[in-house]
Amino acid sequence: NRHLKRLNVTKIVDEIKSIPGVTYVLFNLSAGAHGQSYTAPHSVLSKVNPGSCPRRDAFGELATAFQEAGFNVICYMATEGPSQLKHGAEGDERIERWNAWVEKKYGAKDVDTLKKAYAEVIVDEFATRYGDKIDGWWFDHASFGNIPLIRDVVRKANPQAIVAFNKGGTGGPIRNCNPPHEDYTHGHPPPVRGGPVSSPRSLPMVTSIEASREGYLYAKGKPSLGHMFMPMNERWNSGPNVVWTEDQAVDWMSRVLGSGGAWTWNIPYNNQKSRLGGVSVEFAKVVGSRIEEALASCTEQV
Repeated sequence: NRHLKRLNVTKIVDEIKSIPGVTYVLFNLSAGAHGQSYTAPHSVLSKVNPGSCPRRDAFGELATAFQEAGFNVICYMATEGPSQLKHGAEGDERIERWNAWVEKKYGAKDVDTLKKAYAEVIVDEFATRYGDKIDGWWFDHASFGNIPLIRDVVRKANPQAIVAFNKGGTGGPIRNCNPPHEDYTHGHPPPVRGGPVSSPRSLPMVTSIEASREGYLYAKGKPSLGHMFMPMNERWNSGPNVVWTEDQAVDWMSRVLGSGGAWTWNIPYNNQKSRLGGVSVEFAKVVGSRIEEALASCTEQV
């Protein structure tokens, strides 16, 4: 809540507008990979666990401003939910209060019921509130959720919304992991603890999209758009240094985009200054300009 009070929506949107080639933005509705806190108020969770949700609807403000500026909005959500089925610790009072609320409403608090409550109570309220202000969803740690139910909930609110689910198994070639429930691949790289994601161990992600059918990967006859989601710096959301050279970033991105796939950068955000990482934004500007030139050249040759 403290950081959200400082959030300057106009400044952030202007920073994104300064980067050539950007058509969509992906940002958090859950406050990070833990499903306990959110960047918007929630009628139930705000009462069950005061402080878990802000009074300010920061997500809604950002989504509205980005769409008005011409960008599509992709929403990041931690699928573990307030029960924190992945990251939770025994004895956490917030988890216990939420699980008790679920038991009172549903008559049970087993894992399947907790997953059901996450989809029907947490996701449904947000999806219904924002409707077509959310063009797509990216669900992290999705093995801790009911994937078919989550998809039904978000598509009920916006039938055009696209959805991706990260169940883990990162690294190696890009695959359609959740047919028929995903519309694009989660694109998560090998773990950053193993070294920079710009290393050759991530190259199979690129070559698998190059080998796709016009950017789509098929499983059980169902397509999923090949998508890569890559940290620009040493760690997710942080790190002072960009771990890519301009030439490598332009090469890999051009190959993915030229094959019909999609590429998302994870760029650090400075809570204190309410701005994206300056070095990373400047790098993105240079890379974006070079890619636009490269793709334009390819079009002219064709």
